Amino acid sequence: MARILVVGAGFAGAVCARVLAEAGHAVEVLEQRPHVGGNAFDRIDRHGVLIHEYGPHVLHTDSARAWRFLSRFTDWRPYEHRVRSVPDAARGREYPIPVNRTTLNLLLGLGLDDAGAAAFFASLAQAPAR
Repeated sequence: MARILVVGAGFAGAVCARVLAEAGHAVEVLEQRPHVGGNAFDRIDRHGVLIHEYGPHVLHTDSARAWRFLSRFTDWRPYEHRVRSVPDAARGREYPIPVNRTTLNLLLGLGLDDAGAAAFFASLAQAPAR
């Protein structure tokens, strides 16, 4: 097997190093910081409080494979983040931001599913510019 040097132990470097090592390669990781995890590094302070050293971080994935892989190394904390816009305060309606199919359905009174949304956007792309 090859001897491999991985520079950086953030998400990409740490995952690559781990996968290569599990495949039997001799892997050496160089990291300038005194920890792995890059900007997603957390630590517990002397009072037992979890500190996000470089700011909060959230993993967005619908990949079961990625979830299973990462779950070997961490415990997950439930988190839900919703951003809403209220462009018409008089009616008090809230709309999800960034704009997505749900936003368009609410704002325009539509009921588009995935196929309908695709057709809707295709028709907009083909419409002459105003």
